[in-house]
Amino acid sequence: DLDFEPWTQYCRSQPYILNQTIRETDRYRSMIRSGTSGSDAVAQLRENQAFMDSLKAVKTRLELGFVAIDPGTGHVRTWIGGTDLEQDWYDHVSIAKRQPGSTFKPFVYTAAIDEGWSPYYALLDDTLNYVDQRGEVWSPGNSGGFSGQEVTLREGLAQSLNSITARLMIEVGPSHVAFYARRMGIKSPLNEVPALALGTSDVTLLEMTTAYSTFANGGLLYEPVVITQIQDRSGNILYESESVPREALSEATAYKMIDMMRAVVQPGPGHTGQRIRTQYGLWDYDFAGKTGTTQYSADNWFMLMHPDLVVGSWVGFNDPRFRFRTDYWGQGAHTALHLVGDFMVRLKNADETYIARESRFPSPQLFGAEYATEPNPVADSIRSRGRGGVAW
Repeated sequence: DLDFEPWTQYCRSQPYILNQTIRETDRYRSMIRSGTSGSDAVAQLRENQAFMDSLKAVKTRLELGFVAIDPGTGHVRTWIGGTDLEQDWYDHVSIAKRQPGSTFKPFVYTAAIDEGWSPYYALLDDTLNYVDQRGEVWSPGNSGGFSGQEVTLREGLAQSLNSITARLMIEVGPSHVAFYARRMGIKSPLNEVPALALGTSDVTLLEMTTAYSTFANGGLLYEPVVITQIQDRSGNILYESESVPREALSEATAYKMIDMMRAVVQPGPGHTGQRIRTQYGLWDYDFAGKTGTTQYSADNWFMLMHPDLVVGSWVGFNDPRFRFRTDYWGQGAHTALHLVGDFMVRLKNADETYIARESRFPSPQLFGAEYATEPNPVADSIRSRGRGGVAW
């Protein structure tokens, strides 16, 4: 029993969710139209075992979205919109919008890196109380608590520490982070508040995978291409896609972000994506990635980048009010990552040309010189601007 099934827990601990779910059904609305009162309709339907079994089957069916894109062309190589299209036609790649959780964090780091911060600049991993201009306090925590020590940006991203990301967000500013996310392919509305750093604005899996493809392609953004060519029965070309990339990031910034996210999938304490190597044995490939988990374990994500292919996966329930029962299974590293790991192993075994073992993310010339660890005047300038009161 993997404790995927959240139904019993929610029915007992949060009956109002169950009642609200019943009110959203066609059966309930039909009873209301026939003259049954709302409370009586809910009570009768709760006693109807066939109805409840049907509702349970729909609400607790685990769903997924999965997409793979060639970062050098934008061509979509794989698109899986759900677990069973015969039961549910809802596309979890381009239509479903869900909170991306920690997979959104790289945009915060991108904004900082592009403005001159070093990946080895350290911030304090401790309690943060940020008071915004309206007097509201934002105090995010870490799933494993605080170390009270200074942690580099590189390690903060590898361990997906909310504290480090939150402090960095306050320094660079929500509007700046949203600007970079949009440049890289995010089209959904973004709420420009500090909590955006932790992935609180709904986006699609296709948007996120497109944005990560920008990292993998040296900062060049290709819009995703599903149809590359259309021919008539005689072989005449009626349509052919003409993808033109747009520079979203500098090559140096894109590579620094790739290098930082390499650490996510390397073995190490708290490195959230390391199972892609330790469990699936994909040691010889140049991978970078990021896991994602949202509050209350409603959405699980994993993004994996290779020079030849970028893969994004999401796992959850159609109704975000229904969540994984345990924190363990509610993490992207324990669900969405396995979809990607299994896919990559099968792809490697089928044809290694799709993800060549020898492919490497190219580093810009003189890149090593840009990895300076001395005090950063650009970062100091950003910090001096001030965006509200910070207590730590």
